[in-house]
Amino acid sequence: MKPTVYIILPVHNRRTITEKFIDCLVAQSYAAYHLILVDDGSTDGTEQMVRARIDQLTVIKGGGDWWWAGSLQQGIDWLKQQGVADSDIVVFMNDDVLFEPDFLKVAVGLLDQHSGMLLPQVFNQASGCIEESGVHADMKKLTFRTATFAQQINCLPTRGLFMRMSVLRRVGDFYPTLLPHYLSDYEYTLRAGRMGVTLKTLPQLLISFDKETTGFRSFKELTISEFIGRYFSKKSALNPVYWSAFVWLASPRLYMPWHILKIWLNVIKAILGQLIYTLNPRRILNALYYPKK
Repeated sequence: MKPTVYIILPVHNRRTITEKFIDCLVAQSYAAYHLILVDDGSTDGTEQMVRARIDQLTVIKGGGDWWWAGSLQQGIDWLKQQGVADSDIVVFMNDDVLFEPDFLKVAVGLLDQHSGMLLPQVFNQASGCIEESGVHADMKKLTFRTATFAQQINCLPTRGLFMRMSVLRRVGDFYPTLLPHYLSDYEYTLRAGRMGVTLKTLPQLLISFDKETTGFRSFKELTISEFIGRYFSKKSALNPVYWSAFVWLASPRLYMPWHILKIWLNVIKAILGQLIYTLNPRRILNALYYPKK
């Protein structure tokens, strides 16, 4: 009997992007899937569009404050309540990815051969280059880089992360309050690795994505108050509050104090740098004489 693939898909007001994902899903050659659409407060008709196209569907509605980890946790809670079989498959998916019609079929076949967690290799739609093929996290130095060979992988994103339900039950839940968005995936997979779960990416499984569709990564041309507001936003990949929570959850205790000190020293450095940039006389004069249209 074929395992059912349960796809947990968080969405929020990105109907056009989500619809491209749904295009890929309805084209799948592997029909034994069930989509768990975690619609966290969308007001753009995303839910209605998905309902019109997907029959094997559960919709979980939120108010817009679940973010990534909270949305995935809603899907996990639903799976546990349904008593999903240990042999069934769960995949955490972003809606900004594209994949071929045999994607789910290939993933199921690979999980029959490999236990643990399995991530597609990911390439950027704009550059055509591989962006993700497994991560090596050095928690002594708090650095992350693409693993150069499979044995180095000890950390994975959750953009297309497959596992058996038995593995999900073993690893447990996310921490949506401590890590609502960024770093929640790294904490989750680092924890899985410490438990002995194998983390893999394989070239037979591919997705593509658009890197420009998520998060705050640029802080140029902001006032100091705008800079601080964006820097500490839940959408900021640099938010020091959540970096500190990540260190507390995932770092060896010996290195934790130094990591947290370094995080907050970087905050001071970033704010001072933005102040210098904002108060630069040449920039002020340019803004006065050549205002933006």
